[in-house]
Amino acid sequence: MSKQGFVAIAAVAALALVVVGCASETATTTAGHDAKPMDRFRCFNPTFMRGFQTPDDHTVIIESDDNQAYELTMAGPCFGLQDSFAIGVRSRNGMSEVCDPLDADILFRDQTLGERRECRVAGMRHLVGDEAAKYITPPKKKAAAAASASSSQ
Repeated sequence: MSKQGFVAIAAVAALALVVVGCASETATTTAGHDAKPMDRFRCFNPTFMRGFQTPDDHTVIIESDDNQAYELTMAGPCFGLQDSFAIGVRSRNGMSEVCDPLDADILFRDQTLGERRECRVAGMRHLVGDEAAKYITPPKKKAAAAASASSSQ
């Protein structure tokens, strides 16, 4: 074998070691302690919505049937949304679950004009903790126990 052939093989072998080292470091970081755990409630199925709130014409808070809250932010002002009595969530990708802002549009009837409107969802996030608590309906057992405790005082 010539000297040039040996140098080429050595260079390829060194490059392969670097690539393998980078790949194993990435896998360790992803699966290691620095990795953020996957949110099992990242998605919701609009068919099983329990309720919704519209704090303003840019935002819809969805309450799912499994006591989770999701904030959907519209791409722009969605005039009439805040006054709507009912909304629909239409999937854009043909799937039943909404996992990403690009998956859904909000449909509603404008109470002032009486016409059907739709707005694009530009942002979506799963609310947790205190942020979600103000939008979640407490289970009936806990609500009844809290009401009886407050009335007895």
